[in-house]
Amino acid sequence: MKDEFVLSKTNLPYWLRQLRKKADLIGPLRSLNGDIIFSSIVNIHEMILDCPASIPSPKEFLFPQKEEMYKFSQKGVNTLNDNGKRIIFGVRSCDISAIALLDRFYGGLLEDDFYMSRRRNTCFISIACNNPDPTCFCSGLGTGPALKTGFDLQFTDLGDRYLVQAGSREGLRMINGFMHLFLLPEKADRDDQYEVLLSSQSIFEKRITLENVRQKILAGKVPDSFWESVASRCFECGGCVYECPLCTCFNVIDWKEKDNKGTRMRLWDTCMFKGFTKMAGNVLPAGKKIMRTKRWYFHKLLYYPEQFGRFGCVGCGRCTITCPGRIDIATIANKLD
Repeated sequence: MKDEFVLSKTNLPYWLRQLRKKADLIGPLRSLNGDIIFSSIVNIHEMILDCPASIPSPKEFLFPQKEEMYKFSQKGVNTLNDNGKRIIFGVRSCDISAIALLDRFYGGLLEDDFYMSRRRNTCFISIACNNPDPTCFCSGLGTGPALKTGFDLQFTDLGDRYLVQAGSREGLRMINGFMHLFLLPEKADRDDQYEVLLSSQSIFEKRITLENVRQKILAGKVPDSFWESVASRCFECGGCVYECPLCTCFNVIDWKEKDNKGTRMRLWDTCMFKGFTKMAGNVLPAGKKIMRTKRWYFHKLLYYPEQFGRFGCVGCGRCTITCPGRIDIATIANKLD
């Protein structure tokens, strides 16, 4: 059994303020246009903790949309690793599941130093979802509404208090030194947690599994005419990719300045764009839209399971919210299932 505690909601602000003295505290805030975004917290009471959907996903703190990698000049090259300490509070289970896969992707045989330097200095405090959004389907993928492993700290909202589960050494370190704020759980606390999560499971409007879809594609039962119809509805806006917590494509550019100085940076890119992986001689490996459309879905539904044993989707529902053509993962899965 994992280390479990109970934290009164009245003690939460004080505890977070103490953590903020040691690291940048990041949490969900409501932007001026109404979206929930993750940003550095100045006023703890302004955090929005009752809504699971954030735009974009917290992956941007490990894999930024725009990231400076090197500064170069005639004197040499300076690597720009980010070693700032961060604690990200209020992340949902689906995003924690996505980060676990990103860790395997960027921390594999060819380790990405830029991602891993951020990852080693970032702790996540997740909150189980009591009220999933209508677009969420994490329950069918085993990526939420709560997790059994993979988190530093996991909170479950029990009304006037949180049940807190520590899943890593880093999580325990955030509690050590503040044990006067935390109580040991009683049977009533665990019973309340069970009831909360059971209620959460009943709220999901979408009951989607992707294995049947995967098997149909592998068996050759999905004709190109289907993918043509999907591609015809794609606006190539890139919204699904940019909001997806598991998309990893990027482009690298050199920004030259005066006196032979410059910066090498990487930017988010997408396999949905025609120019992605453009080769010498103006060769486009996926010049037709149907090829690019199939590539994205196959990556999520076939290649991720082959490489990692998990789908390249955690059921967060962001592509459903973002896609103007209504060809998001959930919609396509329902059509093929």
